[in-house]
Amino acid sequence: MALPRPALLGILGALLIVATFMATHTFNKKSSSSPPQTTAVTTHVAAPAKSAKAQAKSGTTTHKAAAKPTAKSTAAAGAALGLPVKVAQAFAKHRTVVLYFGARGADDTLTAASVRALKASAGSGVAVFMDKLSNLADYRRVVEGLDVSQAPSIVIVDRDRRARLYEGYIDAGSLRQAVADVAG
Repeated sequence: MALPRPALLGILGALLIVATFMATHTFNKKSSSSPPQTTAVTTHVAAPAKSAKAQAKSGTTTHKAAAKPTAKSTAAAGAALGLPVKVAQAFAKHRTVVLYFGARGADDTLTAASVRALKASAGSGVAVFMDKLSNLADYRRVVEGLDVSQAPSIVIVDRDRRARLYEGYIDAGSLRQAVADVAG
């Protein structure tokens, strides 16, 4: 039994609509059991300029006295790196870096308490930083390969510059364990 032409055209039209919808919409298939996203982070911290005494010893001299770096120039240097200055310094010291991005929700408040507990108990090899999700662009060098799309989000970067993303609520014990697993 053959289908009438209008029925075939209707089925074909419905298939085209579904195919167009699937092609134009992306679906986030995240679940709480999926492993965290990882990406490599590249940071370049400029070497400090030679002092006037070091230049005199090496035979290169300048006629201008070296200006003392100001807080404004230091902040500008960090912004040029795509990182806040203190975060760039932690990377330069080859520390494990934990970045928390939050907002004002209940999960954010609880996760922020977990991060504060980690910050209080973290050793010298771990640097913990907290910021608002709205300031995410300040950390573009770290989060550019990750899909940070919700608050709360925690990014843990190990000494080899591999970043892992954890989204949603995480309790203090689980966060300490995640940092210990990354710090190795």
